Amino acid sequence: MTRVVKALGTGERPGQNMLSLIPGEELAYRNEIAPIGTQSYAASVLACRAALRAVDARGEPWAGVGYSLGAAGLGDFVVLDRPKHCLGIVLIADPLRARGQCANPVAADRWGVAGERPISGVPLRSFAIPDDPITSCPGDNGMRLFANTVTGRQQPIQPRMLWDAGYTLAWFFRYLKQDSRHIVYGTERMPGDSRTYVEAARDAVNELAGGSK
Repeated sequence: MTRVVKALGTGERPGQNMLSLIPGEELAYRNEIAPIGTQSYAASVLACRAALRAVDARGEPWAGVGYSLGAAGLGDFVVLDRPKHCLGIVLIADPLRARGQCANPVAADRWGVAGERPISGVPLRSFAIPDDPITSCPGDNGMRLFANTVTGRQQPIQPRMLWDAGYTLAWFFRYLKQDSRHIVYGTERMPGDSRTYVEAARDAVNELAGGSK
């Protein structure tokens, strides 16, 4: 049976998280971004990559799935570490999703709030709710300036980022409200599909893993 490795999002706990529906082993790493924990975004992504390198070093075929921070770490891992045994990855709400790399329709002027990290070299399925500010942020929205501070990554500044506070706050509200658009992947069905985003991700993982359950 092909191993499935799950990289959890910020602050998620083992056994009760966005990826609980998907069979597999949960990657052990410090999934924190202060103030949810004490570790920085950059340190958490590095920890995720280190743990994934250990998985790949086993020499066994495996498939990966990640949500949010876990998607950022898993995506960076396949791009920067070039694993030898990874059959493919499935990303949910990747904050570095590149435009055009999405398994469901999202407007072309929206991509990850932390910037774009195109993925190549392994099969990829990436899922993004079209108005989730973390993975489908408009290119000219001021949330990107905050993301630059949190992640340490720099993105080009576009004029509307600097003067349209209402536009920025409207997208922040999509993230901060009680039913945040970033946390409904397990309950909201994809347009034109009977499955939720997580159910579709589970099916994609099973395809990559050769039908493993």
